[in-house]
Amino acid sequence: MGHEFSSTILIVDDEDYIRILAASLLKEEGFQVLEASDTSEALALAAKHDIDVLLTDLHMPGLLDGLQLAAEIRASDPLVHVIISSGGDPSVLKDDEMGAVFLPKPYRPHQLTRAVRMNAIG
Repeated sequence: MGHEFSSTILIVDDEDYIRILAASLLKEEGFQVLEASDTSEALALAAKHDIDVLLTDLHMPGLLDGLQLAAEIRASDPLVHVIISSGGDPSVLKDDEMGAVFLPKPYRPHQLTRAVRMNAIG
């Protein structure tokens, strides 16, 4: 059984099964979870809700990729913690890139929950 967290997590991934599984796991851990399948939907959700952690895939279809999405959301709320997930090279994140955490895909459930917990808490 998970613990209750008041943190709101926005999960953005165009791969439905990854997004749905991550959301289910984090809800089970007691987080409030919002889901978006593209960056436009994510921006709309971020405008309506107080987001504590953004978990986004790096490579997204559309006008923005995950880094650009994170920059847009952080421009409105600099306190949002950012986790970038990708099966690619973590060097795409520069050392000080918004303080973003890189979560390599595929990730195990405990890796996801640990990354989110560490960023949701502080």
